[in-house]
Amino acid sequence: MFQVHSIRIATVAVIAGLSVLWGNAQAEQDLKAGAAAQLEVRVLEAQVPPVQEERYDVLYRMEVISVLRSTSPLKPGDTIDVRSYAMSPEAMERSGMEPKAPALLAPGWLGVAYLNPAPRSGGPEAPPQFAIAAEGDSFEDIPPGPPSLRWTEEVEVRTE
Repeated sequence: MFQVHSIRIATVAVIAGLSVLWGNAQAEQDLKAGAAAQLEVRVLEAQVPPVQEERYDVLYRMEVISVLRSTSPLKPGDTIDVRSYAMSPEAMERSGMEPKAPALLAPGWLGVAYLNPAPRSGGPEAPPQFAIAAEGDSFEDIPPGPPSLRWTEEVEVRTE
């Protein structure tokens, strides 16, 4: 009798744990699908505060390599500003299962960014402003497969 009851409890616990994991994965996919822009980008500049607290704001200047999907009038070669945040390693360890923080990107990084428009600051000449749309999953390395035409052309020019 005791063994049957323990098996039932363990089964319910496993099902509950899997449901939570599936729910988190589904929420991340929903945030990506709901993003106003999905762009292949290159980081040109990263502005990080000199004194970093547990959570701090980061401003990236990025070049659009290709537009995978966007509600904004963007084209390859455009420069955009992207607001993000980062967390100290200690704060990330303490947070446990909370939504993970976006990676801190270095200049030259190439990847896919999931973004939403943000209010423009700096006047009409300032680049379009965006904010991350999928928390810690807002930036992805370029997936395997054929890269965008522009990226292929740039690599060929550099190697010759």
